[in-house]
Formats: sequence, C-alpha cells, structure tokens
Amino acid sequence: METDLIRAATREILDMKSAADYLGVSRSHLSHILAGKVPGVPVIPHVRAGRRALIRRAAIDQWMSQQEQSDATWSPAQ
Repeated sequence: METDLIRAATREILDMKSAADYLGVSRSHLSHILAGKVPGVPVIPHVRAGRRALIRRAAIDQWMSQQEQSDATWSPAQ
C-alpha cells in the first residue's frame, strides 16, 4: 500500500485506485464524489476515458484546498 501512495504522489494523472489511495478514501466513495452523489461535496474535476476516470493530481490538490477554505469560512446556524 505504501508503494501505491508513493506512486500516486509522483504521477500527474491518476486512475480511480491511485486517486482513492492518494485521498485516503475507498474507490466506491471516490466514485460517488465524481458522480456528484455525496451531499455537500463538490465534484472533483476529471475526464472519462471510456469507463475509466482520470484525475489530475493537481486538480485533487486544488479541490482539497478549496474544501479546506470553505470549511474554514463555514459557521453553524444559530
């Protein structure tokens, strides 16, 4: 598993397995994020090559940063 993480961290374009490993989530959960099925979580930019989803590592990093920023500005309803 550790070698998968190292490989994912060095490749520019990731497949579902590598992207899920990079994010620390299951492939199923990542598939739901890409399909827009997780409430309150925006879709990660990706392209489809047939049935395969291809995701740029930079897009994941940017998506994560945007999520961190939106979480920092979120405040619970009073």
